This record gives sequence, structure tokens and C-alpha cells, in this order.
Amino acid sequence: MLRKVVAGLLVLVVLGSAVVPAALAAGLDINVTIPSVAECNKLGDKEIKVINAVSGAESVDYLYTEKTKRWAEIYHELAKKEILDSVKETGRIIATTTKSTVMLGSDTTFYTSDSGDHGSSSWGVAPTWYGSQYYLSSNKVEAATLLGPGGYGSASAWGWVGKAFYVSGTGTKPANIIMRGHIYGLTSAVAGGNSNVEINLVVYDTTTGAKYTTTIYQKSEGGLGWTGVDKDFNNGISVNLQGGHTYIVYTEVITSGAVYGTGEAGSDFGRFDGDYLGEGAWFYEITIDF
Repeated sequence: MLRKVVAGLLVLVVLGSAVVPAALAAGLDINVTIPSVAECNKLGDKEIKVINAVSGAESVDYLYTEKTKRWAEIYHELAKKEILDSVKETGRIIATTTKSTVMLGSDTTFYTSDSGDHGSSSWGVAPTWYGSQYYLSSNKVEAATLLGPGGYGSASAWGWVGKAFYVSGTGTKPANIIMRGHIYGLTSAVAGGNSNVEINLVVYDTTTGAKYTTTIYQKSEGGLGWTGVDKDFNNGISVNLQGGHTYIVYTEVITSGAVYGTGEAGSDFGRFDGDYLGEGAWFYEITIDF
């Protein structure tokens, strides 16, 4: 059963014999086809025998892998849209609050965060463990998605954390906005499952709605595989900062996965999959370098 809340409202769309979020049917500008269990089982004995004769028994697993890959991609895009909506809402709220100030042309370094949010979505009947959270005290985001084995479905979990600041002065000056931090987690897939993680550095101009993004880390696993990461990062974005504007600099973590049948998928960057070894993404400092 789908669990999806948008602004406190449960939104459902019936697509064929499957129930999917309304955001998947409209607003993401992507083709959406969520097959039902019956549709996933349309291959008859003859078709399976032909496929097996041509390319081996693993071909059926491959077909399911392609389905779960698409499901995971859809929920990944849904999570990215939810983050942007969250950041926009935060921008509207902080427009009337006191913020840190950066003088146009004067280098500044921040060591703390003051903004963040988190969320998650799921669909299907597969065993699922997922969730996310942000921690202002440690400038940290955690998100984890684990599905299967058994059943079918997909899920995503996301979070972001960062710093808002107002630029004083007049005119525009180019600046390199640098974030230094650490990422720790694991992406895995077994027997036709699919999983993804994406970690980005983002600068959002709350005054104009302009968004600037650079990828810190990105990984996908499908079929059978796993990749761990435990490393520092030092990423930057060149942005023309304008006096009188308010900006939010943040890191976002997006995890997603999908399974069918015996497949398993895991994107473990947090404590919400049943274990916790310190996984997540966090920053030590944000530097505004003119």
C-alpha cells in the first residue's frame, strides 16, 4: 500500500491495477508505468522456455531487474522533487527571520547549520525498512532504504541540511562556495534488486529560485553487487552572489531502491535500515570565497 503525504494530504492515483503517487503521474515530466503483480507475471511457460533457450535462465532475472531499475528511478526523481519543494518552503519561512550575513566581497566560513528537512515514500508490498533524518547539531544527514526479499515495490528516503545567509551590499560578485565534509555508507543489490544513492552540494537562491548543484557522490547497483564509501569530500560551486539576496547552501542525500520477488536492494546511509555504524553525510565547514 502506498504511503505518500504531500503537505499533509494523502495523494493517490490509480494507474491500471496499481496505485501510485499523483506526483508520478504528473509533475515529474517522466513516463510512468507501474506494472501490477499480474502484469509482472504475464510471461507464460512458452515464453520463458524460449528466453531460457536463447540466453539462459538468468534472462528472467534480467527482465525483473529492468523493471525494478525503472521503479527505483521513479522514486529517486520523486525524492528530488520533494527536496526542492522543501527547500523552497524553507526559503519562504526564513525570508522573515534573522539570518547570518555575508558582506559582498568578504570571505566567510560557517561551521554550523540552521536549516534542514527529511522525508520518505514507498509503494508496493515488499518488506521495507526506510527513513531519514537531519541533525543540526552535527551538520549531518542520514537516509536509508532497504527492501526485500519477497513481494514487489519501491521506496525512497531523503534529507538535507545546510546554512542560510543574507548577502549585504550592492551589485554582484563571483564566489566559490566550498563544502568540506565526509560520507559513509553502502549501496547493494541482490537477485534483481536495484538501489541508488545521490549526494549533492546545492546552492539555492531563495530570492530568485535559482539552483546550482554539483555531485559529491553517486552510485547505483542492479542485479548483484555492492559498493561501500567512507571518505572526505571537498566540493565547490562557482556562483555569482548578489547583494540583497538570501541563499541556502546545503548537502542533500537521496536513497532509493526497488525489488521484485527474491530481489533485495539496499542504500544504507543512515540508521533506518535496522543497524547503525555511523552512516550518513555531514559537513565540517562551508566557505564563501570571493
